[in-house]
Parts: sequence; structure tokens; C-alpha cells
Amino acid sequence: MELNGKTCTSCGFLMLDPGFCCPNCGSDHLENYKFDGNGKIHTYTVVMVGFGHLANRVPYVLSIVELKEGLKILTIIEDIDIEKVKIDQSVKYKRYEEQTGPIFMPA
Repeated sequence: MELNGKTCTSCGFLMLDPGFCCPNCGSDHLENYKFDGNGKIHTYTVVMVGFGHLANRVPYVLSIVELKEGLKILTIIEDIDIEKVKIDQSVKYKRYEEQTGPIFMPA
């Protein structure tokens, strides 16, 4: 699976799910970008009470992952022991869920 996004050719800003212009400089000069898919847990929480389509997934790790390229994204970490998760732990892209977004797992 590939983690795809966009890059702004005007300022170099990287993004996962862009609108019609760069949120950094406002340029509409965007190109496709393939992220490496590797990153580290920047911060996290263990969700014990979910809601909506995530209600049946609890407990799960909700994390800010800093990708190798420097972009920080909100994501769910799967296949991880909630007792052993830690900041700076290496993770990698697993798949994309339509309602949830990118899903990661331990590297």
C-alpha cells in the first residue's frame, strides 16, 4: 500500500488530503507525492470509549505520527499492545480507511 499526498511546487509544503490549494502559501500548484510510509509516534492516547464508526474498535491507540518527511498526521495505530506503546516508537503505514483515514502499525 502506498501513502499518497500532494506537494506544493511553490513552497514545498507536504500534505495528505489537500483541498484545491496549499494551506501554507495559498498556491494552486500542487503535484502528487508518494510518502515513504515510515514514521514515529510523536504523541498518543489510548481511547477507551469510542463513538460513531469507531465505537466497536476500543480500546485503540490514537496518535500523532511524524512521518519521515516531517509531516505530522493524526492516525490510528493497529496491531500494537496498548500497554507497551511509547513516544518515538517506529511505525509504518498499513492501509487507508475511507471514514477514518490512514492506519499505521508498528514497524
